[in-house]
Amino acid sequence: MTSSNIKPFKFMESAVLPLATGIRAQTLRELHSGLTEVPDSSIYFHFWGRMVRPHISESEFNNDFASWVNSSLRDFMLAEALGGINPVKFQNFDNIRAVILNILEKRLENEDFLSWKKSDRDFHFIACKKLMFETGRETSALDDFPAAVKHTSRESFFYHFIDGRRRSSDCKDDFTIWLEQFSDKTADLRKKLKNVDSYLFSLTELQRQVFSIFDDWQNSKGGKCSCPK
Repeated sequence: MTSSNIKPFKFMESAVLPLATGIRAQTLRELHSGLTEVPDSSIYFHFWGRMVRPHISESEFNNDFASWVNSSLRDFMLAEALGGINPVKFQNFDNIRAVILNILEKRLENEDFLSWKKSDRDFHFIACKKLMFETGRETSALDDFPAAVKHTSRESFFYHFIDGRRRSSDCKDDFTIWLEQFSDKTADLRKKLKNVDSYLFSLTELQRQVFSIFDDWQNSKGGKCSCPK
C-alpha cells in the first residue's frame, strides 16, 4: 500500500460520565436484584470505570462488585470469585451479567449469615455515558506512530486500546486495526499488542506495556525512538 492510500490514524479523547440509577444494595440479595435491573452501561462502569475515574482507594480486585463484597460484607471467598471475572473474554454484557448472577446465586443457596447480612456501606449502582471528542491530532506515517501513541493522554489511550476492543467485533484495539494497513511490516507488532491483557492491569501499567512493545519494535527495525521516557 502506497503512502497516499494510508488512512490516517485520528486520535480521539474520551470521558466516562457517571449517571445515578437510584438503585442500591445493602445485602447480597439486593445486589443480585439490582443486577437484574440496571442497564448495560452500569456493568461497563463497574468493570471499566475504575480505569478513568479519580482513584479513591486501593483494592486488590478489578471490579466494584468484588471490592464491595470484600470491604463491606467481608466475604473474601465470594469477592475472589467475582474478582476472577475477566469481562474481556465475553462478547456482550448479557453474558457478563449472567456470570455475575450465577456466582451470587450459588452463594445465596447457602442461606447462611453472610447471605442476608447488611453491609456497613451501601453499593450504589452507577450507569454511565461515554463521550468522545476529536483532538485534531492524526498521523499517517508508520515510523511516527509509536511516538504519537506515547503522546496520547490517559483518556485517549483508554478509548483506543481498551474501549476499542469492546467496539470491535474481533476484539481488536484501534492501534492494531490501523497497523493492519501495513500488512507484514507490522505482523509481529500486532501479535504482541494482541497478547496484552487489557483488563488485568491498571491503566498506567497497560500504557507502560504497550509503550514498551512499540519501543522494542522500533528498535528492532534499527530506528531511533523519539518517544519520551
